[in-house]
Amino acid sequence: MFLKQIVLKNFKSFSGKNVLDFPVFFTAIVGPNGSGKSNVVDAIRWALGEQSFKNLRISRGSDLIFSSNKKNFSAGFTEVELIFDNKQGLFPLEFSEVCITRRIDREENNSYFLNHQPCRLKDIIEISATAKLGLKGFSIINQGSVDHILRVSAQERRIMLEEDLGLKNLGIKKEEAKRKLESTLINLDKIQALRQEILPHLRSLKRQVNRWEKIEKIKTELSLLENKYFINLYNRLLKERNTSPLDFNAIKNKIENLEKEIQEQSKVIGLIDNQEDKDLETEIRNLTKEIIDLQNQRSVLLRDLGRQEAVSDKQVSGQDFEKKLHSLKEELKSWLSLFDLEKIKEKINYLIEDLNSFLDFSDKPQEIENTKIQKIQFELEKIEKELRNQNEQLNKLQEQQNEQSLEFRKKFQEIELKRTEKERLYREMQREEILNEKFELHLEDFKRRLKESNFEFDDFEKNYQNTQEEMITDEALNILERKIWKGKQELIEAGAEDENIIAEYHEVSERYNFLNQQINDLNKGTEDLQSLIKELEKQIEEKFNEAIKEINEQFNHYFRLIFNGGAAKLVQKREQTDNGNLNWGIDIKINIPKTQLKSLEILSGGEKTLVAICLLFALVKQSKAPLLVVDEIDAALDEENSRRFAEILKALNQKTQFIIITHNRMTMSAVQAIYGVTLTADDCSQLFSLKLEEAKALAE
Repeated sequence: MFLKQIVLKNFKSFSGKNVLDFPVFFTAIVGPNGSGKSNVVDAIRWALGEQSFKNLRISRGSDLIFSSNKKNFSAGFTEVELIFDNKQGLFPLEFSEVCITRRIDREENNSYFLNHQPCRLKDIIEISATAKLGLKGFSIINQGSVDHILRVSAQERRIMLEEDLGLKNLGIKKEEAKRKLESTLINLDKIQALRQEILPHLRSLKRQVNRWEKIEKIKTELSLLENKYFINLYNRLLKERNTSPLDFNAIKNKIENLEKEIQEQSKVIGLIDNQEDKDLETEIRNLTKEIIDLQNQRSVLLRDLGRQEAVSDKQVSGQDFEKKLHSLKEELKSWLSLFDLEKIKEKINYLIEDLNSFLDFSDKPQEIENTKIQKIQFELEKIEKELRNQNEQLNKLQEQQNEQSLEFRKKFQEIELKRTEKERLYREMQREEILNEKFELHLEDFKRRLKESNFEFDDFEKNYQNTQEEMITDEALNILERKIWKGKQELIEAGAEDENIIAEYHEVSERYNFLNQQINDLNKGTEDLQSLIKELEKQIEEKFNEAIKEINEQFNHYFRLIFNGGAAKLVQKREQTDNGNLNWGIDIKINIPKTQLKSLEILSGGEKTLVAICLLFALVKQSKAPLLVVDEIDAALDEENSRRFAEILKALNQKTQFIIITHNRMTMSAVQAIYGVTLTADDCSQLFSLKLEEAKALAE
């Protein structure tokens, strides 16, 4: 089974949740008039995306929501779920089961869901068309609209057939391609208009830029001429520079060394204020004075020594001291064997008294006079030594003074030679400096002229190192200078470039090129869309023609079966409209046996219904539609045609699932399952399963 289940929640006359299961291929829904059985068909139509209130038999969207006057109760929303078996892949989804849900609330906000995920109405329509469940085709036939296919225009009939044949998706793609093509053509016209609008301005800018491009050409030529000119000038300038420049630092060092030597030798011979000579004389005088002072000191000390030696004869002799010390040493040695501390203290006190007695032997002045002799002798030795050193130093200074006098003439001559060399070096430096100053002046003038011609000296010099420019004569250089002057005059006459105009030209040019690219892209897109439309039209036409052939076979078969002979077929009708479009439609041609009836317009209502049913059966047979929902299309059939109708349904439902709303007993006898619908006391539709006899009674 394709449609497995319908879940109604507060839909029209159905209160709360109502579930219809479809375990078989052929299911009938029966019930008295006004019970709400046709609302099941409306629920299917609405869930598949129906937007027409007329087709749903309502005046506004909120009319779909259950409302009971007796209970004074109204639901806040309604929802319908259609659950399909997709194991055969009729829907282009990778799910074995597909659930399509639509919901609306009191504010008439519509929501669509695919397998319980929010989606768009467009998504529902596209997958439904792929599964041959179209709203404009023959999947759902409402009560009283079975002969609608006979009443519509030929073009509308073709659209209904395309949908029923599963060609709607191709049609949707074709219409979408047409809309894109129309939009592309509109955009193309707009962009072409924009391009034409900026073209005159671009041409004007181009003329100005061309003039400035000529200026750029002059600038380029002028730059080459100036480069050649300045290279030749620079070569001439470099020839002025000394090819063997002096090493000024080396010469300055030589001069400084000569000045130092002259100064030092001048000091030696006394030609300048020689502080060293003055220091030598001063040193000799000071040294002589020091020697005299030392001699006087020695005389005084010798007198003092004589006096002290005369007195020293009366003093204690050294032998007495020596004896006394020897005695004390021996006494101390004897104490080493003592262990009694008190005894040792007693001995020490005795020794102290003995020493005091000995020391009192000579008075203090005598001790001082002894020490004076030693001091005088020490001072005399010191003075004698110093006198010897001073006399030696004095002799050396005098010899040095004599040597300086002997070398005076020789040093003077050497100084004169060094002065002459220094003057020569000074003159040589001055000559070099004059040449350098002259070169620098010419170089500065050269740099100034470079700058006036917009050359940077550093860049010029770098390029010069890599230049192999052939030198020209002075006459050729003058000619070159005149050409440069002429080029500059042409630039002055041409006027200054306007950077704003150039920038605007580039901007407008880029815009123009961008528009051209867009036009090319749109033209390519137009060609692609036109090709796609032709391809889709070709596919639709080929499949449609093939299907029409098969439909006509079945249409004629069912027509002859119901009308006991005759003929019926669909005829394609193509007309070219005034605006160049193609009107492509389908006409129905019939021939009822034993009559002259060959036009649909003169058929009775019952005959039209029979023709429509024959066409419906033919379409179902050819398209192998997975589901057909019909609402009382058998109401106008007599017993014989009802029997034929039921037999045909039995044959068709081997591959097509049928859900039929009916009162016809013959139809009921052909179905596999029956749902009954009754209206409760609360104006609610109620569903329940029925057996055939119960269904007949309920229908009556």
